[in-house]
Amino acid sequence: MSKEKRTSRLVFWYVLMAILLLFALFPIYWMFVTSFKPFGEVYLLTPKLWPGRFEWKNYIDIFTRYNYGVALENSIKVSLAVSVISILVAIFSAYCVIRLRFRGRRIVPHLILFSYLIPRTILFIPVYILVYRLGLGNSIWGLLLTYPTITIPYATWILITYFQSFPFEVEEAAWVDGASRIQALFRIILPISLPSIISTFIFSFTLCWSEYIYALVMINTKAQKTITLALSDMLVADIIPWGPLMAGAVIAALPAIIIYNLASRYIVSGLSLGAVKG
Repeated sequence: MSKEKRTSRLVFWYVLMAILLLFALFPIYWMFVTSFKPFGEVYLLTPKLWPGRFEWKNYIDIFTRYNYGVALENSIKVSLAVSVISILVAIFSAYCVIRLRFRGRRIVPHLILFSYLIPRTILFIPVYILVYRLGLGNSIWGLLLTYPTITIPYATWILITYFQSFPFEVEEAAWVDGASRIQALFRIILPISLPSIISTFIFSFTLCWSEYIYALVMINTKAQKTITLALSDMLVADIIPWGPLMAGAVIAALPAIIIYNLASRYIVSGLSLGAVKG
């Protein structure tokens, strides 16, 4: 291949990637600038790519008029609690599936994956009945009961893949030195698998943070609503408050962005560990 052809092909791919990147990032950019636009600029017939005047009014309104602070607090509490519970359950479940020998062990990972892939639109009716019969309806306690049905199968499936890549000989060496199975798990396997556990925790947190269907079915009162419900409650009038809505969306996106950036090295190493079979 001649030098001119290689150069033209390289230019083509760079231009294509730039266009795709523009399509991917423009909605985020538009959300950000709209959150700072005054009310009049939001509804101009010819939208401005840059606000004529930056205002913080939308961010003030989202907390003073739309009760967004309570929803933000509820989402943080539920997402953190469910993620911690899910990781603890998933660690022991995945370890048992990989290391213990019992009848039907090979089919268990497939059943776990199948339970995660079941659409929530099928499950929310029986889950709704169960939660209300337990007296946990219309409260974040109901969400603490229902969200693990999403996150535990997901986290268990991911950690099964990670634990499969862990050399069994290392654990056997710990047994020879006098360690019990539990001691080998906590002192050897978990410290080495920490990047995988952190990345799984982050993904579980994101699933809870952005969940909408179960929250919509379970929660009715403003004091118990999460951020997804608080944002959807703004879409009720003929004139949608795009400024406060975009401000709320920016605030909702910040925790995930911050967590992914702070823990990016754990995510990359965790995914790499899960991709290598021992």
